[in-house]
Amino acid sequence: MKKQSYRRRSLFVDMRLMSFGVATIAVGVFMVLLRVVMPGVFIAVISPMLRTGTALSASVDTLTGSFANINDVVRERDALISKNNKLLIRNRALFARVQDLTKLVGISSLKVPGVVANVLARPPESPYDTLVTDAGSADFVSVGDRVLADGGVPIGTVSSVSKHSSRVILFSSPEATTTAWIGSERTPIVLEGAGAGAFTAELPRQASTTIGDTVFVPGYGIQPIGTVGYIDKDKTAVVITLLIRPSVNPFTVTMVEIVPKKSI
Repeated sequence: MKKQSYRRRSLFVDMRLMSFGVATIAVGVFMVLLRVVMPGVFIAVISPMLRTGTALSASVDTLTGSFANINDVVRERDALISKNNKLLIRNRALFARVQDLTKLVGISSLKVPGVVANVLARPPESPYDTLVTDAGSADFVSVGDRVLADGGVPIGTVSSVSKHSSRVILFSSPEATTTAWIGSERTPIVLEGAGAGAFTAELPRQASTTIGDTVFVPGYGIQPIGTVGYIDKDKTAVVITLLIRPSVNPFTVTMVEIVPKKSI
């Protein structure tokens, strides 16, 4: 009984396959005849299928292209971000330089412009109470030229020059002396360098000097170089000693103006 059932099922399957094959051949023959006898009808029948295939192909191409475009957009975005960061850093540096130039030149009372120079080294990087600038003989800087900081405050003189740099000795350098005046009466004094931008000076005991008085040095006009911060009144001495604080901290100077000595 089992063998008969198996044979019946096999015969049924074989008949289905044969029917499918015959139907396929019939469809193929029909299409060939249709193509030969009525080519216009054949084209009309297959046109929808061709259009569908073309549309699917175009959709795939569009999708593939969109992925490529996304990658291009991402790369362009990253490049713009990097460029923007570089410009931001450069703008900050330029803004800081404009501020320094405004303080240095914009407030200066000089009638004859000097050479604006960047400070390459200052204390403690440079030798004690000296500055190194990036202006030299190529910029017409010479030994003895006056060096001014913010607001036209004189801070020293050029002591040596190379082609593209110069060395500045500060007025506050130990053993350096500078002629100056003090107070509203312009009492003459001699400043002696005490280092780190500070000075000392001596006055007769009877001199009317108080803490906070301004100290000036000669130049293009009279320029403030510091203020009296302390007065040492030794009762046994015939003079009083003044400790003078600088108007400009030499440790923070980033730019200076070098003025020809002939113009002062």
